[in-house]
Amino acid sequence: MCEYCQKATSQPDYPLYEASCRTCTVRAFAHGLPYWQSKEAGALVPAYTSAMQAAFGSEWRVWHEKVKAESARITEARAA
Repeated sequence: MCEYCQKATSQPDYPLYEASCRTCTVRAFAHGLPYWQSKEAGALVPAYTSAMQAAFGSEWRVWHEKVKAESARITEARAA
């Protein structure tokens, strides 16, 4: 976990990301439009799955679970 991710643990909308940090990539997806569109549609939209495959390769489904968890954490932190 990089310094930006550490700051994001207490600030759910922390705006900085480290390109080489996979946790930052997860945070970026959790904040992103394609993930939101997928949540709204109740199914993974092609833009989201394509981006996830580009970022995480064949393990994108494993990382998708992390995106879902991060999205839930962000939502909970915002509500607090």
